[in-house]
Amino acid sequence: MRRFAYILALLVCGYSSSVHAQLAPGYSGFSSAPTSASEAEYWSMMRRLGGCLADSKKDMAIAFLVTEPGSDEEDTAFRPLFHRNSNRCMGNFVSASMLRAHVRGSIAEGLFEQMSAADRAVGFAVPIDSPEDVRTLHQFAECYVAGNRDEAIAFLEMTKVGTKGEAQAVRQMAANFGPCLPEGVEVKIVPIDIRMAVAEALYHSATRRPVSVEQVAN
Repeated sequence: MRRFAYILALLVCGYSSSVHAQLAPGYSGFSSAPTSASEAEYWSMMRRLGGCLADSKKDMAIAFLVTEPGSDEEDTAFRPLFHRNSNRCMGNFVSASMLRAHVRGSIAEGLFEQMSAADRAVGFAVPIDSPEDVRTLHQFAECYVAGNRDEAIAFLEMTKVGTKGEAQAVRQMAANFGPCLPEGVEVKIVPIDIRMAVAEALYHSATRRPVSVEQVAN
């Protein structure tokens, strides 16, 4: 119980994102200059972004997600998604500072939603022998999805990014985080980061194919 209480205490940090985004001229009022977007407007844009990119630039979106986070390959695959200075998937936004992990998660959720119910229900998780092997948020999400797939899917289906409902759901999910968190390591849990990592883990598990005995032998 002590560990569970510690995890819940970390959740009070909530959302720590700082939104730097601008809406197109004339969107708010009659000004001819871009206006700063509110946090609510930013998250509303992010809710649409992933589904739009998954639909309009599907091949590029998939190529982006198969890269290693933080790698040069990720940088190269990211650029075509936001070519030049505008992207219709951003709606009325002319610019926005977006964390790369949030873009990955948003696209993953959009691609996951496009799958049939049968495909979403099937998943092949990357095995993690013990919580001590978890070193990144993505590894944590893979571990969580492996043991709580139905709950993870319900989480995405029943909540929206950047909302109080999302934060409340993560607090409830925290009861099952323990097996995926190493002992003695300081962990900061932010609901939006959990959502994005879980969305990507669900997408990868649904598109991953199991390794056959023949492949292992070779």
